Amino acid sequence: MNNISVIMIAHNKKEIIKSQIEQLSSIHNISMDSITIVDNHSSDNLCDFLVSQSRLNYIICDDKIENYSLILNTCISEFVNTQNDILILDPDSFLLPETLKKLSSALNPDNGIYAVCPQNILDISNDIHSFSAALNYVNNTDVSKINLFKIIKPEINTILLSHKLLSEHTLFDSEIISDELCLTDFCINNILNDQFTYMADNVYQYYIGNHNSYYSPTNRNCDLAYIRQKWHMNYINTIPSSNLISMINEPIDKELNVLEIGCDCGATLLAIQALYPNSKLYGIEINPISAKIASHIASVKTANIEESVDLWNDIKFDYILFGDVLEHLHNPSKVIHNCHHILKKKGKIISSIPNLMHFTVLHELINGNFHYADTGLLDKTHIHFFTYNEIVKMYEENDFNVISTVASNLTPLLSKKDSDFIDALTKLSSHKNDMLFKAFQYITLAEIKDTKNN
Repeated sequence: MNNISVIMIAHNKKEIIKSQIEQLSSIHNISMDSITIVDNHSSDNLCDFLVSQSRLNYIICDDKIENYSLILNTCISEFVNTQNDILILDPDSFLLPETLKKLSSALNPDNGIYAVCPQNILDISNDIHSFSAALNYVNNTDVSKINLFKIIKPEINTILLSHKLLSEHTLFDSEIISDELCLTDFCINNILNDQFTYMADNVYQYYIGNHNSYYSPTNRNCDLAYIRQKWHMNYINTIPSSNLISMINEPIDKELNVLEIGCDCGATLLAIQALYPNSKLYGIEINPISAKIASHIASVKTANIEESVDLWNDIKFDYILFGDVLEHLHNPSKVIHNCHHILKKKGKIISSIPNLMHFTVLHELINGNFHYADTGLLDKTHIHFFTYNEIVKMYEENDFNVISTVASNLTPLLSKKDSDFIDALTKLSSHKNDMLFKAFQYITLAEIKDTKNN
């Protein structure tokens, strides 16, 4: 494939890089002189291997781990033909046969498709535990039909970019050091120009990594401070809430009106659109920058929901979503009550709410500690705290029936000390249900009660 240039930035990935080069050449027909490898301060002699290659383009960062954004900009300016599309390939991501060909055919800048990425095949089947098993899956499954759906950014740092995207705009923000936030910032900028990244369904990569960046916490803290200054957001949420989405159980062709309160940049709404293409999406967001980004995904208004939730004339909603929002409100019960007149008959509210009864909170509390933090159960921006009973009470007092509740983020492996502590708490409690101490948060589906007013 002569019209694609490949960039891989690696840290201590010598053997993986050797395998990647062999597969890019033999399976995907990429010539060696179209591949650029960056040794980002490795200690496994990757540099010696790169120097021994006669046709391969390479950069060796031997003094320190260098800025990911700056590396990308350097690779593109020095080694990439301006007419070539660019594959940024995570070293731990192996492309299955036909993947690169399909991604290339999916790029269509004239129709607004400037960036595409493959799915992680490990997310498709729990039975795939090796590359050979992934090959077997592809060879025995009909993967001829390709569906594209918009995402905020790829979960894995593998993405194919049209050369037209990079010729029309500035490249990567060289102030950003780490890989994750580099691509996040890049994709958000593109969304503001209505140039989304698309996930290609039935087009696969096999990912052997663990999502842990080799950039230091200091690097990430510098990036977060820069992101706060640049975007006026504490963080940029690019991951949809699968917990909220899983509570929607409707025919895929149904025309749904969905409102997300506190929609952030719109990642969850975007995922709902992929599952329910006939849905009409709405959002309320208090941060004007987040709302501006989300407005490229849905009909979004900047507002404080404690002042009003009725912002669209004559529109009634099938679902209203609160993803980790109610605990930040001064009067969450009133907001739930105000949702009545904008919901359809049998309309539903889906909420995710942290659980104050989590054993880690109680362990600190009985020792006299109640430490607020930047994130988590004791997020310093939390105003209200909930237990399971208080969640049910809030809905029932506002004429909603809780029809389903799921305890999420359960700790998979508990130490004996934690297990003993939970057992002791359970014996002391009246409910005798240890799950109430293990649940980090509750995902709740509540429906308007069938009363005369509805």
